[in-house]
Amino acid sequence: MPAKPERLFPASVRTVGLTSPASLPDAARIAEARRYLEDVCGVKTVLARGALKRGPMKYCCGTPESRLADFHALLNDPRVDLILCTRGGFGSAHILPELDFDLLRECSLPVFGYSDISALHLAMLAKHAGIPICAPMADGLPDAMKRPEAKESFRTVLRKRNSPRRIRLVPVEGSAAEAGITGPLVLSNLTVMTTLCGTPWMPDLDGCILALEDVHEEARVLDRHLTHLIQAGIIAQARAVVFGYFTKCGPKPQIRRLLRDFAARTGKPVFRGLPFGHEHPKCAYRLGEPAEIIPVNYAKA
Repeated sequence: MPAKPERLFPASVRTVGLTSPASLPDAARIAEARRYLEDVCGVKTVLARGALKRGPMKYCCGTPESRLADFHALLNDPRVDLILCTRGGFGSAHILPELDFDLLRECSLPVFGYSDISALHLAMLAKHAGIPICAPMADGLPDAMKRPEAKESFRTVLRKRNSPRRIRLVPVEGSAAEAGITGPLVLSNLTVMTTLCGTPWMPDLDGCILALEDVHEEARVLDRHLTHLIQAGIIAQARAVVFGYFTKCGPKPQIRRLLRDFAARTGKPVFRGLPFGHEHPKCAYRLGEPAEIIPVNYAKA
């Protein structure tokens, strides 16, 4: 008797479309992800035509035109109930000017990803199109789902909530540890958000809880990006700022000092420890979902 599927999605999700809006994924890792989704999770998969094709710019998958065509093909495929991006890297911003947001709004499909996929997610928020989900991508999905907290968040991220999602976080030293902070949760890679400032793809962040992460950046580069967000008025809009993982981002003491200085400069409630970004566990979050921060004392963290 076959094993009962280990369902990761609501029953309404029967077919998952895989596409590569940014960099080229490893074909073997995508094959492993498809086997996991089909054999273990019991869903069908559709791989976009150009999802595994290297383009002339070797840091991107295909060309901007082929990546856009792949995304539109999945939106137009009546079988596809959810879009799972294969990996990040760079390239998502290339497709934004010609992306059919009206079609995405009509389809209202969830789009799963993080890192460079933040460009697509922020644009979806700005255009009120689709359901942006910050979550593990196909190239690391089987490994990510080995962590119980990540798997549980992945399973439940599409469920409707009757109350704000409660998130326990540690205040950054020197920041006001306010209780009862609530607001729509918006998550992004820091570098990607900075590049969208001044574009039509930057959403209104008024009153939000803004969560940021990054990878492979020196402290001075992170400082530059955070300073830009402050001076562009982005941070002033946020109700609070939350930091996820800063993976391989220079000496940890420098990063801790940077976050303390950021809290002092902005006067915002600033927290750390959200499990999102380029380390494990990678939990799943719906951008725009109501959230409430529960401050945790340093001694208990």
